[in-house]
Amino acid sequence: MQYGFTNDLAQLEAVRKFRDAAIADGWQAKPTYPDHEDIGRASSLSRDGWTMSIMSRENIGKWKGKAEITIWAPDGLQIEPPATYDWATIQDRLNVCLACKKRVQTTYRYSFAGRACADCLPALKKEHEYPGWTN
Repeated sequence: MQYGFTNDLAQLEAVRKFRDAAIADGWQAKPTYPDHEDIGRASSLSRDGWTMSIMSRENIGKWKGKAEITIWAPDGLQIEPPATYDWATIQDRLNVCLACKKRVQTTYRYSFAGRACADCLPALKKEHEYPGWTN
C-alpha cells in the first residue's frame, strides 16, 4: 500500500477502515499530536511491541488529504502494511524485504528502520546511508 498525499478520498477511507479494524482487534490508540489534532487525523497505535502511525488528514494544502500507514515491528524495523487490516498478515511480514518483497530467513536494518534481505542490503545501504545521512 503506497499512500501519502492524495486527491483520492477512497484512500483516506481505506486508511480509516484500517485504523478502526486495528482498534477493534485490540490495538491501543491515542492521538499522535493531542494538542493539535484529534485521533481521526493522526493516530499512534501499539500492540505487543508493535507500533503503527496512521495519518488520515483531509484538506492538506493543494491535496484533498494525506492517507498513510506506517508499521514498525518489535525489532524497530518497518514492514509493508497490507492493503486491509489483518493481524496475521502484519506479523507474517517480519521476514519480507521491503525492496524486493522476497520472504527470507533473516532481514537486516538499513537507514533508520528499513528492512532488507541480504541480497538487497548493499544497494540499499549505498543509496540511503551516504556520508552525512544522519544529519
